[in-house]
Amino acid sequence: MDIDFLRSEVAAKIAKLLQDDQMPSLCATFRKEAGIVWHRMTKASQLGLALSEETITECVLYNIALAHQGEGIVVDLATKSAEAKHGADWEWWFTKGNKGRCFRVQAKRLFPGGAYNSLFKSTANPYQQLDKLVAISGKAGFEPLYCFYNFVASPYSMPVPNLCQHHYYGPSFWGCSLAFPEVVKQARSNKLVDLKQYMYPWHYLVCGVDECDALPASTGRFVMANRNRDALELQSVPDRVLRLVELGQQRREFSGRSYLDYEYWTDGSMKGNELAGLVVFQDER
Repeated sequence: MDIDFLRSEVAAKIAKLLQDDQMPSLCATFRKEAGIVWHRMTKASQLGLALSEETITECVLYNIALAHQGEGIVVDLATKSAEAKHGADWEWWFTKGNKGRCFRVQAKRLFPGGAYNSLFKSTANPYQQLDKLVAISGKAGFEPLYCFYNFVASPYSMPVPNLCQHHYYGPSFWGCSLAFPEVVKQARSNKLVDLKQYMYPWHYLVCGVDECDALPASTGRFVMANRNRDALELQSVPDRVLRLVELGQQRREFSGRSYLDYEYWTDGSMKGNELAGLVVFQDER
């Protein structure tokens, strides 16, 4: 065996380990962004300012996409412009190869009074938006999900324990939390004090992704552990999601291309789509 060849192989493996060590885990990135939301919303409240759900969602997802553009986990997303939006929902796809799991997500922010004021509508059926989320998700075979944006809202506090395998400390990891619509409806309240018992820090969704656990499997485990039922079967990744992945890859390989958002949403096949945005978390390991 050529000793120079062995040395080059060892050097390549060391370089890859160093690169992997520099790339944060997806769980760590989610946890970091939750902390940023927690502190930013707290400061905004102190200044008498309000950040919209759309602004918070776009910022956290763009930051995650920026952090994961190397080997392993790659993130691509496309956000509709405000004037082109026809819905409040996002699709979060977690994929490996041509299979994946999709969550249909609505975001709601906490107000200083300790309630999610936009959670229920002032109509004959206050759960109309929630019911629509569940119905659309069920028809498409997706998991419906709420993403709540939180901050210090005295006198209410978030539960502190962290069941993630990583040593994260609260309460700031509750800046982004998840809950399933069924239990939100059962609570019959839009107040944090009533809903917090049904919430999970959003990094739980991707905690445990490692060499032996593909990304779709991790998200399925989250559903099974917290919804008392088996996760829905993985789906074949649809063409519209593959298109976003393809456009993202082209942008990584060639500079000077137009904005990914513009290229994606102006495609004729996406017209009339009732989404605010689409994000794809690809497990390329």
